[in-house]
Amino acid sequence: MKNKAIKALIEMGMPANIKGFQYIVEAMELFEADEIWSTKLSILYLKLSKMYSTTPGAVERSIRHAFSIVLTKGDLEAVKTYLPLNYTGNGNLLNTFFLKLSLER
Repeated sequence: MKNKAIKALIEMGMPANIKGFQYIVEAMELFEADEIWSTKLSILYLKLSKMYSTTPGAVERSIRHAFSIVLTKGDLEAVKTYLPLNYTGNGNLLNTFFLKLSLER
């Protein structure tokens, strides 16, 4: 899942050097290990913040910023493959991204 997430994020045009990139990749790993994380995003942010010695708010903002970059500056054709363009709530984007990656062969 990690390699699929990295490949998809780069394909969409997300810079790999921003914090949100790594947080999203780790979130996909956690979703794959136990899908309960996808329903408990505040706990997911807390888990990621402990992994990276930061705050849950900083994790959430970084993920939101990373998705914002691909939605405004990324390759929209690639973005449409993985994310909805009409609703851009953070939880919806993380869950949708995971589902699309899971369905991809």
